Amino acid sequence: RIQNANKAEQRNRQSLFSNRPTNSKSSNSTTASEAQKIQKSLMKTQHLLKNELDRVSNISHAIEEDENVLQQTMDHHKSLNTKQAQKALTSLQRAQQHEQRVLYASISFFFAVVFYVMWSRVLVKFDFVSVLLDWML
Repeated sequence: RIQNANKAEQRNRQSLFSNRPTNSKSSNSTTASEAQKIQKSLMKTQHLLKNELDRVSNISHAIEEDENVLQQTMDHHKSLNTKQAQKALTSLQRAQQHEQRVLYASISFFFAVVFYVMWSRVLVKFDFVSVLLDWML
């Protein structure tokens, strides 16, 4: 749309400047007609410049709004305290490692008790140890 208007303005300018009178004694009506054409051309140019100024103003306003949104987002992210989150995460990892060690100790203790019970109740009663030693030797 703007390009079409620019092309039309360019054609108007060319027609205005190409139709210069060769005779310095041109009539007042020709001069008045040319003056009206020039005035019309200037009005169109003024209108185009006003439209462009409005467009640039709107773009500038949109950029300012986007800048404000980005600034608010950045402030929000800065307000989040990442160091406290890191400390909490480290604390949870330590607690998990402690729980894992307690679990392994409990399993080891369970198997030790099972082995002791088996040793004292089953192997000693039936004297499997001496049978195994005799068989191995």
